[in-house]
Amino acid sequence: MLTKSMNEVLKGFFWGLGFAISVIGLASVYSLTIAASVDMGFKKNVRSHAMSSFEDFASDYELSLSEIFKENGRVKITAELKNISNDELYTMGVVASTFDSNGRFIGNCSGKGAEISLSPGEVSYVEIDCNLFKTQSERVHSAKLTLKWI
Repeated sequence: MLTKSMNEVLKGFFWGLGFAISVIGLASVYSLTIAASVDMGFKKNVRSHAMSSFEDFASDYELSLSEIFKENGRVKITAELKNISNDELYTMGVVASTFDSNGRFIGNCSGKGAEISLSPGEVSYVEIDCNLFKTQSERVHSAKLTLKWI
């Protein structure tokens, strides 16, 4: 009698253990395949939406290069960021891609203005310190500016 009930308990235990293992296996397969592809699709959709939103915002700014200063192996670039919309906007960061006299890319530098927001028509003056090697700094001839989120 004791052995029959013990057999039933062991039988129930192994059935439960098998069920738990199969549920964990199915959950693992789901999370590694289906959930991963859903997550990747969601991230791609968010990235696409963010890029289109950024392009809409970028048209609200006017960005112009002021000067390129080279001294003691260091490069500093100054730029002006102007709000050309009718709304108050947050300031953006600026990336300066530097080039030599032949148009070959040297490196990127980034900076931002001191202001947090810009009123319509307001200008933010941006100083960009380039952290380039001395040999790179000596070759800097021009720069192309682009906006970035800060």
